[in-house]
Amino acid sequence: MPATATSETPIRRRRSTGKRRLLLIQATLELIAEGGVDAVSHRAVAERAGVSLGSTTYWFASRQQMLHDALEYFARTEIAALRERLGPVLERELSRRQLVDAFTDILLPQLDENRSRTVAQYALLQEATREPDLETVCRDWTEAWEEALQPVFASLGAADPLLEARMFLAMLDGLLLGQLAVPDPDVEANVIRPALEAWFQRIPKEGS
Repeated sequence: MPATATSETPIRRRRSTGKRRLLLIQATLELIAEGGVDAVSHRAVAERAGVSLGSTTYWFASRQQMLHDALEYFARTEIAALRERLGPVLERELSRRQLVDAFTDILLPQLDENRSRTVAQYALLQEATREPDLETVCRDWTEAWEEALQPVFASLGAADPLLEARMFLAMLDGLLLGQLAVPDPDVEANVIRPALEAWFQRIPKEGS
């Protein structure tokens, strides 16, 4: 007969250990945001998470595995958030002005309350250029963005929605990186909105 779930059952223990792993991954991301990937070590993560060193070595056999799992977790959560944020955009055809508003709402938090996550994101992506093991996660992340954006550009009449999505992503990455390094005091009015308006206006309307 199956055991009744108590505080000592494997199910409850798995939930507890799963939370511990998530805590360690979040500590890893915090360290990356503050000091780059070089700030990550088993000891530093354990200290940041407030756990024993044995907890990190139990979950992560190497420093590289810590970086891989942190990037994978970050990418998965960002993909889910992306689909949630773009859901209202994809459910109906929006005007160019509405698209500017929608993407402004997506971008601004990445330079404000979520700035540390954005810093960690690009630090991890840079690390992926040196670590082939991270390529698959980065590819899934990029393809999720492309998949989400293609219908937007198809609705605007773009001749090649996939190419348009890829170029748009490159523009957004350049914009965000530039603002992380040299922030504009009024990034919405001076940078984000003008860039988005210029991008969407350059796509010819269907039939024109």
